[in-house]
Amino acid sequence: MTPIAAGIAAAVAAGYYIDGKYQFSKDFQVVRIGGKSRRLFEHFEATKNCSLYNRFEDQCRIRPFSVALIFEGASYTWRDLELASNRIANWFVGNGIRRDDRVAMMMHNSPQFIMTWLAILKIAAVPAFINNQIAGPVLVHSLKVADAKMLVFDYEVEPSVQGCLKEIQDLGYRLFTATPKEQILGQVYSHLPEDVRQTIQLPTYFGIMDWQRCSTEGFPTSTREHVAMKDPSALIYTSGTTGFPKAAIMDHGRCTLATHSWGMMCDIKPEDKVYISLPLYHSAGCIIGVGQSFTTGCTVVLARKFSVSNFWKDCIMYDVTHVQYIGELCRFLVNAPEGPLDKKHKVRMAFGNGMRPDIWGNFQERFGIKSIFEYYTMSEGTGALFNLAKNKRDQGAVGFRGPIVRLLQPGFKLVKVDMDTEELIRDKKTGRCIECGTDEVGELLTLADNKTHTSRFVGYFNQPKMSKAKLVEGAFEKDDVYMRTGDLLYKTKDQYWYFADRAGDTFRWKGENVSTAEVGDTIGRLDGVASCTVYGVSVPGQEGRAGMAALSLKESIVLPAGSDGREKAQVDEAALDAFVKRLSEHCAKNLPGYAVPRFIRICEQELETTGTFKNKKFDLKKEGFDLVKIQERMYWWTPQGRYVRFGQAENEEILAGRARL
Repeated sequence: MTPIAAGIAAAVAAGYYIDGKYQFSKDFQVVRIGGKSRRLFEHFEATKNCSLYNRFEDQCRIRPFSVALIFEGASYTWRDLELASNRIANWFVGNGIRRDDRVAMMMHNSPQFIMTWLAILKIAAVPAFINNQIAGPVLVHSLKVADAKMLVFDYEVEPSVQGCLKEIQDLGYRLFTATPKEQILGQVYSHLPEDVRQTIQLPTYFGIMDWQRCSTEGFPTSTREHVAMKDPSALIYTSGTTGFPKAAIMDHGRCTLATHSWGMMCDIKPEDKVYISLPLYHSAGCIIGVGQSFTTGCTVVLARKFSVSNFWKDCIMYDVTHVQYIGELCRFLVNAPEGPLDKKHKVRMAFGNGMRPDIWGNFQERFGIKSIFEYYTMSEGTGALFNLAKNKRDQGAVGFRGPIVRLLQPGFKLVKVDMDTEELIRDKKTGRCIECGTDEVGELLTLADNKTHTSRFVGYFNQPKMSKAKLVEGAFEKDDVYMRTGDLLYKTKDQYWYFADRAGDTFRWKGENVSTAEVGDTIGRLDGVASCTVYGVSVPGQEGRAGMAALSLKESIVLPAGSDGREKAQVDEAALDAFVKRLSEHCAKNLPGYAVPRFIRICEQELETTGTFKNKKFDLKKEGFDLVKIQERMYWWTPQGRYVRFGQAENEEILAGRARL
């Protein structure tokens, strides 16, 4: 070997060694894609081409007759979606919706969801995506915050709308169902003869969107020239650390960055097909899942909802190349019996968030998925973590931040927090937050600098106090501002970042954020409840945390220990049985299924509070539903939708993984 060749070989070997140690190539990819996305952002901003709808319109010009969407066997080209959304947009205009108006959408996954969303964007109005599982006070609150002119809903959720009709009407909403009358009659009254069905009168408090008869004439790009990157493209509700859902503002700028960045990180091409079974009222399914197709030109294969039995069948049937996930979805797939379809698909990448380390390797190996793109972000967040995982070293991390990324994006900090009070711990001398060391769990803070579009904090719509509560001033320097994510993470010495838990009053269950304050407020309205503390507990073999509520009841039901000097609590058994029955009915009626506490603990002493009268829950969380530590009565939520006594037999069912929660 010549000296030159030897030198080249040595340089290459040194390069591989350095890259293996510091993983510059992973950093370069993130920086390259980030830079390209920012340049596109700046170009669109300079040319007054900011609207997210314009990205969809670009694809309609480039590939009008390519398939944009597949849903339950039916295919829709880009032109099909454009013409249908033109009709719906003209219907909205004809019904008084103008630019900057808000329209609430309470709909299930379907082509009509996407068409309606596009129609609203097309006329420069703003959609508010309402969770289709909510009802009662939570639904009223969400609509009140949106302050929209109209609510468009699928007929399937009509009982939830009717359940709080007066409150919704008092807010000034006009109500329309997006479901055609013929479909309603077919779905609900299919058991009746055709002549009888035609005589049925639907409720009169809502109208029917008869958009199919409207004009297909489109709306020129000039209709949206006034739209700025900072303007909202959608209101997407997210459960925060306190209170009812908050409406995060997804502005056109963040959507522009997200749709381009995710498409490039996942290397999605126009010929690819992306399978989405997540709900579209979440930013993951809607903005990242469907939205990336507006920039990549790929085909979206949309499922009405996630189904273990249909997941791989759909992927095989439609030649899917990418699938979107949340961690719970992956666990369901891994826990399903092995079958011949496990590796017959063409999926080469799964992208999403919440893939837990204990199933990551099994998921990737069993289903033959070459790459996992795990990310961490929030609807209202000011930054994101990325981990494009191709080997075992990458598995389990929500992000990787090598030396280049840390240099260019320094605004990610893990800081110490009091796990009981949830207050940030500050240095007594300087008053600044204290950064965590290697492998030390802390809350993630992200820079909220409104001078740059990548770290701009928009906050929550119509909720300035909630928005301000997310910010920390003077965290590390006199004039800096950071956003509290409410999430606990830790990082290793080689700069892999791992999710540890959710801090504060929110936990994840069934892929949803559950606000303990919201659940506690709902239960607290039930007669008989004196005090209520809600928290999440770990359950073996289950993703996230199951809801548990510790209740102190009124003395007519449970006279607590310590009252009148008594050593033990006095329980009125008949009154307690009646209360538990009412509690079951109350939770089923007023809470989304995922938010119903799986365990109830009837406390025989007053709940302990802090000096500011907040219920302490640290010890309650540690005890969980452990029958060794808890001598008080417990109940659990059964598949039949009611609470029954929880004892050793039920505990063994859970530990053996046989119980359905």
